[in-house]
Amino acid sequence: MLFSMSMISVLSMFFSNFIHLWVLMEINTLLMISMMSIYTKSYKSVMNFFAIQSFSSLILIYLLMVKNNIDSTNPTYTSINFMLTLSFSLKLGLFPFFFWPPLINKNISWTMLLMMSTSQKFVPLLIFNMFIDQFTNNQIMFSIIFISILSSSISTIMNSYETNLKKIMTLSSTNHLSWMLMVIMFDSNMFLIYFITYTLSMIFLCSIFNKLNIIFIHSLSKIQLFNFKMINFFIILNLLIISGLPPFFTFIMKINILKIMIEGNAYLASFLLMAMSTFTLIFYLNIIMKMNTLNLLKIKFYKFNMFDMKFNFMSILYISILTLMLAFFALFIYP
Repeated sequence: MLFSMSMISVLSMFFSNFIHLWVLMEINTLLMISMMSIYTKSYKSVMNFFAIQSFSSLILIYLLMVKNNIDSTNPTYTSINFMLTLSFSLKLGLFPFFFWPPLINKNISWTMLLMMSTSQKFVPLLIFNMFIDQFTNNQIMFSIIFISILSSSISTIMNSYETNLKKIMTLSSTNHLSWMLMVIMFDSNMFLIYFITYTLSMIFLCSIFNKLNIIFIHSLSKIQLFNFKMINFFIILNLLIISGLPPFFTFIMKINILKIMIEGNAYLASFLLMAMSTFTLIFYLNIIMKMNTLNLLKIKFYKFNMFDMKFNFMSILYISILTLMLAFFALFIYP
């Protein structure tokens, strides 16, 4: 099933017809539901996922058929586009429907969470990319930006007090989806590179967490207990990639999006996204610090080591924030 779902995502890139993509999306969803029903003990999570995906797919296909049969000058055309945007939000778990992914993903395995965060999102994003050029109305474009900003903000706030890693990675996926929507609006090629980068990082992280049976943040210390130095290094590396730390590609992508938004006079939206990106970076650095912190009895000269470690990570944090602010200032002064 995992191979089939992965191949569906790859094949979807070679289709440009909406019906073909919609069929692939539904096959992918059916495979996901089948896998959840076999390997997930929570029957309620399976039924909730089935109900949400079925309802959003029906609304999506209905609105797209109606949209293709009415003229763009029709007064209801803008309303249909707005409802279409909301149906994509429900399908992807974005604002105002951000509540369902964490509730479902906390009860599934790391392998299924990986597919839920990558394969299940890719085809709907491709369909969204097909119709984004038709959203010429400024109100619709504003609503998409508004959804992206609120999705990024809420996921960041919810992550700040979360200790369950499955919920954390799910909310992180929501945060990245909000950026992906912005990327699709301006550069579809950059979106593909960004999605591949995010997927590769998620594959590594979910594989390690699944292998070591890590569910909560405090469980990350077992990596240190077993002295898995290389695994520890690559986990930190991938966490920094998805956090958007300079000079990784995710940071470069965000800078390019901020530049485009500033050129379009979207100063407030770009500032809010930059602020949320900074808070997300702080959160991931906090996870890395906790991952490298062992029990007091396990470490000799604990206070000295903690001070040294905090100093190193705070230095990284200050450099990253300074780089982000300088880049924002440079783009603002020299668009």
